[in-house]
Amino acid sequence: MRRVLALLGVLLAFGLGQRAEVSLGSPFGVQGGVRFALVPFLAEGRLYGGVGLEALGGGADLLLKLPLTDLYLGLGAFYGTGPALSYPPDGRGQGGLRAVLGTWLNLPLPLLGAYLEIHPTYYLAPTQGFGVGAAVGLSVGL
Repeated sequence: MRRVLALLGVLLAFGLGQRAEVSLGSPFGVQGGVRFALVPFLAEGRLYGGVGLEALGGGADLLLKLPLTDLYLGLGAFYGTGPALSYPPDGRGQGGLRAVLGTWLNLPLPLLGAYLEIHPTYYLAPTQGFGVGAAVGLSVGL
């Protein structure tokens, strides 16, 4: 039953998604996901899953765009099977809450975007602690 619900969630996310994304970095290593509009030109949601050398997992982010800029801010949660990628390495956890500070990088290509993000993270499991991660990604879509 859980597998069926997970598959339905993935299909729904890809049906609603306006952009497909792939990123390298925090929290798991290589992430793939979708980004979709919640409030046009102001708020977006993101669902992602990732795999790395030490963990695989997934998460969700709520992203708020700063008008008239390429910047966005957000909050999210994630959980994985092993420690996430962040600094300092001794404080890493499997799951937690993260802030997202990101910017779009200007590319002269239609329907293709690149972004850079910093992730201050509060780990909740298996121990509590703080860390900072980063990611760079490509986004395809409208």
